[in-house]
Formats: sequence, structure tokens, C-alpha cells
Amino acid sequence: MRIIGIIGLIFVWGLGFAQAQQGTVVIHYERGIESSIHAFIASAQEEKTKGFRVQLCSESGNNAKGIANSVKSQFLQRYRKVPAYLIWESPNFKVRVGDFKNRLDATLFWKQIQDYFPQSYVVMDQINSIKIAEN
Repeated sequence: MRIIGIIGLIFVWGLGFAQAQQGTVVIHYERGIESSIHAFIASAQEEKTKGFRVQLCSESGNNAKGIANSVKSQFLQRYRKVPAYLIWESPNFKVRVGDFKNRLDATLFWKQIQDYFPQSYVVMDQINSIKIAEN
């Protein structure tokens, strides 16, 4: 009889424990995190390949990231449809733009922006080429 009581007590305690495990998890996060997650997922779906970009600047030292972000913003105000990338290669923050498959296309674009970004030049880089779903 005593064993049945102990087993019953363990059973009731187990039900209470199982009920304590049920519920809803709510995750609170800062604004902008969701867009960062979507951007990360989108970048993971892009395939990298050899190509060329135009490097606008390479900054190091105090406020290097701020200066590089400022250059990137200035570029995007003029050329909204051209992708721009802030790249960290120790100890420099670099701003590179475009995803060109060949040096000629990169050079032609570089010639267009040279008046606004006189320190810019063409560099070889891993570029993004969006994967196209095969049917």
C-alpha cells in the first residue's frame, strides 16, 4: 500500500512538472534585428564567384568605420541600384561597390564615378551572383 502511495505521489509530481513545461516562449529583440536576419538569409542564398568591384576607400585608425560608412552613404545617394559593401580586413574598413564579372565592366563603371570618388580603383574580389532556381 505504501509503494502504491509513493508511485501515485511520483505520478502526480510528474504531471505537475509536465504542466510546468508547457507554455509560450516570447522573444523580445531590438528593432532592426529582424531586417538583419532577413539580410543574412538573403546573403546566404547568394553564390560567390570571382569578379571585380570598385574600391572607394580603405580607412584605418580612429573613426575609420564612421568614415567608411559615410563614403558608402554618399555613394548610395548617387547610385541606388549598385550594391555597396562595407568590408573589414584588419586593420582597414573598405568600401567596395558593384558585382562585375569582368574587369572591363568594372573599369567602365569606375570611369563614371571617378569625378565623385577620385581615390577609387578597380579590384579583384569575390562577387555575389544570385542563384537562380532551376526548373
